[in-house]
This record gives sequence, C-alpha cells and structure tokens, in this order.
Amino acid sequence: MKESTRAAALVTARLLIALACVVTVVVARSTVGWGSLAVMLVALAVLIGLLADYNRKFR
Repeated sequence: MKESTRAAALVTARLLIALACVVTVVVARSTVGWGSLAVMLVALAVLIGLLADYNRKFR
C-alpha cells in the first residue's frame, strides 16, 4: 500500500472512530444509570486517546 493511501485510510479510520464516540456519548446521555455513565466514560477515553495520538506527531 502506498504511503499516501495508508495515511488517508488512517485519517478516515480515526475520523469514523471519533464520530462513533461522539454519537455514543450523545445517545448514552439520555439514559440515566451507571451503565450509561460507563459507556460515556469509555467513549470519552477513546476520544482522549485519539487526541493524544494526534498530538504525539507534533511534539
């Protein structure tokens, strides 16, 4: 796989993961309970992980 294709696929995958996490947080917000809180925390942890991975390139 060419480097440009690999980079584009990686950006697309990260974008889809981030979008899925944001949607998960918004959907789980409407439900009250420890389970939905855990789901939201996991989704937020994934978003923070994606942000940390993105920022690692620019140190």
